[in-house]
Amino acid sequence: MNDQLTWIDRIIDVTGWRHEPEDGAGWEQVEAELGVALPSDFKELCRRFVPGAFYAYLDLLRPTDDHAQPLLRTWASCRQWAGEHDSARLWAPYEMYGPDKGSGLIQWGSDQTEGEYYWLADRSVEPDRWPVVARWVEPWHQPDMSTAEFVYRVIADPEFKPFTVADPPRRPFYLPHWGPFPMSADDWDALTDPNRKG
Repeated sequence: MNDQLTWIDRIIDVTGWRHEPEDGAGWEQVEAELGVALPSDFKELCRRFVPGAFYAYLDLLRPTDDHAQPLLRTWASCRQWAGEHDSARLWAPYEMYGPDKGSGLIQWGSDQTEGEYYWLADRSVEPDRWPVVARWVEPWHQPDMSTAEFVYRVIADPEFKPFTVADPPRRPFYLPHWGPFPMSADDWDALTDPNRKG
């Protein structure tokens, strides 16, 4: 594979996604409330892919409330849950990010099983260098990669355990929320056909 391709380009290539990028995503308000900018590759992923799920499995949190899981509301509810229910141990050894703290977790994605995907956000570190912190059931993992590379490996790298859903020779796909959900084995076979056009 050409090393000049970005991870987002690789995701587009492997899924065959062809759709005009969205503009005006509304990250300014989110970043103002968080008190920190978010990683640029994540924002570009959200711009290039309309709301939906990779492999009908991995969903990115979006900036606005018209999406099922907006990033800001998810972050606020996690902080509230950790503070009010003495449930901070659910994220141990990490803490939830707060504008008044050092480093902490901000969730950026989830999946259809028990996967949780965060950044270890820190205002003193360039957002594009924040580590991805993820867990599927237990324990936590902190792979040395960007958000976009992590998404690519989940859907396309069968060796990326325990997070991968790659199933060669089946082809990964992107399913917009407005698209019909595959209801039958034939539907799934058509979406994951390695010879599928687009």
